[in-house]
Amino acid sequence: MKLFDLHCDTALELWLQKQPLCDNSLHVSLKKTAPYEAYVQIAAVWSDRRLDDEAAWRQYLAVSDAFAAEIARTPGARLAADAASIAADAAAGERVFVPAVEDARLLGGDLSRLDTLSARGVRILTLLWGGESNIGGAHDTAAPLTPFGREVVRRCFSLGITPDVSHASRAAADEILSLAEAAGRPAVASHSNSYAVFPHPRNLTDAEFARIAALGGVVGISLAPMHLTDGPCTADTVAEHVLHDLALGGEDVLCLGCDFDGIPAAPEGLGDVSRLGTLADALASRGVPPRVVDKIFFENAFRFAQRNFV
Repeated sequence: MKLFDLHCDTALELWLQKQPLCDNSLHVSLKKTAPYEAYVQIAAVWSDRRLDDEAAWRQYLAVSDAFAAEIARTPGARLAADAASIAADAAAGERVFVPAVEDARLLGGDLSRLDTLSARGVRILTLLWGGESNIGGAHDTAAPLTPFGREVVRRCFSLGITPDVSHASRAAADEILSLAEAAGRPAVASHSNSYAVFPHPRNLTDAEFARIAALGGVVGISLAPMHLTDGPCTADTVAEHVLHDLALGGEDVLCLGCDFDGIPAAPEGLGDVSRLGTLADALASRGVPPRVVDKIFFENAFRFAQRNFV
C-alpha cells in the first residue's frame, strides 16, 4: 500500500511538544509510516488562533525552520516541494513531506509574505480557519473574501501555490472557486467531508465538490469525528463519506486528508497513520475495487502533485 495524505498538523505539534519525527507519541511519525511502500505527506503549519497575526507569522517561521532541520537530521525523511523531487524520493522509499500553511491570516496584509511561503516550499495554502480575518470568512461565518483575500488567491496562482477551500465559508469558497475558474487553475479541499452525508458547515456541498473536480482539483477526506457524524465514529463512518463522493463521479478526485495531529481523536480503529489499512478494508468490504482504493490512498494526490507542484 502507498499513502499520499493531503493534510496533517504534525510539524507544529513536534515543535510544541519537542518530540522527534522518527518516533513519537503523535499520530504521525516515521516509524508509524512503516506499512507503506511509498509515503508522501502534505505537512501544514497552522496559524494558532491564540496568537495575533504577527505572532502567528513569527511562529510559522520558527516552526518551518525547526521542521526543516528535524527532517534534515532524520534518516529516511525528505522535504520536497517540486514534482520531480517528490516522485524520485517516494520511489526511493523516502518519507516525503511537502510544506503547507493552514490559515493565511498570518500574511497580515503583506502580499510579499506569499513569496516567502513559496520560497520555503509551500504548495498548498488553506486560506481560512475560523472566524473572520484579513483573508475573509471561515465556515462559522457568512463572510466572503476580503479585497486582500482576493489578491492572495490571484497571487497564489502566479506563484504555483494551490488555494485550499477547507474551512472557508460558503461565500468565501464560492469566490475562491470562481477565481480559480477565471484563472484556469485548480483549487483543492485538503481536508473536507461530505455535507450531504453529515451537514456540518465544515463539509463540502455536492456542488462545491463538482466545481473542484471540474477544475482538476482534489478533495481529501478528513478523519475529524465531529465532521463525520454526531454518533459513534468508525472506519465505516468514513467510508460513507467516501462512497457518497464516489457516487458523484469522484474516482479521480478523492484522496485522504486525515488531519492527523490536528484532531483531538481519530475514529475508532484509525488511531494513527499506521492504521489506515482499516479504512482500506472498510472500503473493500463495501465493494470499492482495489484500483479505486489505490487512487484514493495515493494515485490521485500524486497525479495532482505531478501536474501542479512546480
